[in-house]
Amino acid sequence: MKHLNKYELFKVNEADEVEKPEAKSEDPKRSERLLTQAQKEHKDSPETNKKTGPMPSMVFTDVVGSSKMWSDDPITMAQQLESHHKLVDSIAENNKGWIVKTIGDAFMVYFEPSEDSLFNAVKFAKEVILGEKSYNLRVGVCQGNMDQKTYSLQKVDLKDFFGNTVNAASRMESKVSEVGGTIAFCSIKPIDNKMAKIKSLGNTVSVDLSKYDLRGATVQKAYKMKVK
Repeated sequence: MKHLNKYELFKVNEADEVEKPEAKSEDPKRSERLLTQAQKEHKDSPETNKKTGPMPSMVFTDVVGSSKMWSDDPITMAQQLESHHKLVDSIAENNKGWIVKTIGDAFMVYFEPSEDSLFNAVKFAKEVILGEKSYNLRVGVCQGNMDQKTYSLQKVDLKDFFGNTVNAASRMESKVSEVGGTIAFCSIKPIDNKMAKIKSLGNTVSVDLSKYDLRGATVQKAYKMKVK
């Protein structure tokens, strides 16, 4: 499996975090567990805000109802999860994306700066949703500049990303996409000139952001694409 700059991928076994039997609904914030508290509270550096030129994009994916699946049938879930990891890895690579990290079935995927990073990210999201036959997915995407840091743990270099773009992508998944088979996406800067190409991927509608609590993430416009 290729990873961002070929760094190692940390995994946490979802089976260790299954929903308690008395819980009746799926936690809508699953992908946010991929973010540390430092990431959630990080403010973009002045250098990040001043950057010009092509921007990167960040993607968060999550399997709807996976906690209950783990509780009901952990053996089957583990088998399906292995196939899901292979699917995400393959489609990410084909669309110029790099897996940053994963917790169980939730993925954080980075798309390097380019004029097509948002298109590539949305295309990746659509292909993963359609390619995954065992799960129903929610996906959040945001394009924009972000800060990055490299950590060295146990002789392994790990790269991670911080800032409004990262938090907005997470909120697109956990708050705006709402239901499975849906991609919610945005950009920190205007993307009117990119929308025609993105709309070629599927029916796209504008989102009324006043209906959602993005928990500190700030974007001006957002969109949804219902894939299945």
